[in-house]
Amino acid sequence: MLKVNNHTKYPFVAAIAALAAMGELYRLKNLLNEALDKGHTIDELNSAFSYMVTYIGAPRALNSLNVLKQICLQRQPNRTALVEQEIEHLSTTKINSAQSRLSHHCYLAIKLGALAVDDNFQALLQAHLVTCLDSQFEAAHINTVINSLAIKADINVAMRANLSFEKLLERA
Repeated sequence: MLKVNNHTKYPFVAAIAALAAMGELYRLKNLLNEALDKGHTIDELNSAFSYMVTYIGAPRALNSLNVLKQICLQRQPNRTALVEQEIEHLSTTKINSAQSRLSHHCYLAIKLGALAVDDNFQALLQAHLVTCLDSQFEAAHINTVINSLAIKADINVAMRANLSFEKLLERA
């Protein structure tokens, strides 16, 4: 299995967040399998969905967790209990406290991917991009996330994120 560092993980989780927010479960399953093949762990993805519930809503997060559960059953039947436990926590609106399994950059990327899905979140996306830059999430990192959104998720989502980012850079 290929080991990945945080600089290759955050683009994946941004695309995963976008697909989960769009409800694209078949494509999400393929991307989750790819992420696991490239070194993400089930625990990390589980934490990512826990974090996403705030941005994509509980129903989409639960559907996404169920996709992850299916993958767990196929790959590691003994790990399914962890995901089932997380689904129960989400259904009672309790967020998993194990969010530290991902880097700060991953959490910034998740929010970017989720907010870029909907035109109605343009102002929130702009504010989040400012937060990203203030948090040492460099312009190159944001461009990497946008490219990942274009390749792995949806070109319209990537274009929305790119347009917001360009507007932000013009104002700077």
